[in-house]
Amino acid sequence: MISSFFSKTKPINYVIVLGFCTLLYILMVSVSAVSIFENGVFLPKIISLFFLLLTFLVINPTLKADKLAELSSFTMLFYALLLAVFLPMVLSGKIVISNFLLLLATDKVLALKFEKNTKYKIFEASLFVFLSSVVMEWTVVFLIPMYIAIYVYCGKQLRNWLMPLAAMVVCLMGVLCYSGLFDDWGFIQNHYAFKLNGTFDAFAYIGILCYLFLALVIMFIVLVKLGNRGMGRILSLRILFAYFVLGILLVFVSEESGSNMILYTLFPISVFLTNYFETIRDKRFKEGLLSVMIITSLIIAGFNLVQ
Repeated sequence: MISSFFSKTKPINYVIVLGFCTLLYILMVSVSAVSIFENGVFLPKIISLFFLLLTFLVINPTLKADKLAELSSFTMLFYALLLAVFLPMVLSGKIVISNFLLLLATDKVLALKFEKNTKYKIFEASLFVFLSSVVMEWTVVFLIPMYIAIYVYCGKQLRNWLMPLAAMVVCLMGVLCYSGLFDDWGFIQNHYAFKLNGTFDAFAYIGILCYLFLALVIMFIVLVKLGNRGMGRILSLRILFAYFVLGILLVFVSEESGSNMILYTLFPISVFLTNYFETIRDKRFKEGLLSVMIITSLIIAGFNLVQ
C-alpha cells in the first residue's frame, strides 16, 4: 500500500523521493532550450539541483521540531508531486535557492511558539529572509509572516521586534563588502527594483487558479477539522497560510519570474495536505486519493516535458 509505505520515515523514502525529483530535474533540463554543456551552464544547474534536494532534507526535521504533523513522509511526497505539476519552475536556480533559504527561515519562525531563545530565532529567521532576498528580491515580503509570529508568540518584548533590523544590518554589511570587492556599487539599487507585472491574462494563469482553488479548499477543511484541537498546531498552520498567500501574490505581481514563484507555496500546502490525510480514517479512500494524486502529477509532468 502506498499510504502505508509513506506513513513512515525511513531512508528508502528519501531515496525514492530524491531519486524521483532528480530524474524529473534531469529530464526537464534536457528538454529545455539551453544545453547543459554550454559554458557557464553546467555548474549552476548542479548547484540548483543540490539546493533542490537539500530542501527535502529540511522538510521532515522542520515537521518534527515544530510539531506541524505526525512524523511521516507524506509532506515530502506531496512536495515532490507538486514539484512535478509545476516542473518548469525548477529551471530557475534563483527561485530554488531562495526557496531553500525561506524554508530555513520558516523553521525558525514556527519554532517561536516554544518561547525559548526567541531573539536568536528571530535574528536567524530574518537573516535567512534577507539572504533569500539577495538572491530573489521579492522574498523580502516574507518578513510579514515572521512579524505575525512575533505578535502571536512573543510580541511583549520590544527587542524581539527590533531583531530583524539587526539582521538587516548584518546582511547589508555583507552586500556592501560584495559591492566593494567587485566594484558593483549599484547592486542594491538595480537588484531591489521590484518590477510589477502590468498585465493579467486569466488564460495564462488557468493552471495556477485551479491550484489556488483546490489549495484553499484543502486549507479550509483542515482548519475546520482541527479547530477543536489544541491551538498550537492551528496557529502554526495559520502562519503557514500567510506564507502561502504571499507566495500566490508574488506569482501575480512579479514581472520577472511570474509563475515560477509558485515554488514558495509548495511547503505550506504540503503541510496542509499532510494534516488533511491524517484526518482520513477510510483506508481505501486514502489509498485511492493518493493514487489519483500520483497519477495526475505524473501525467502533468509528462505534459510539461513534451510541451
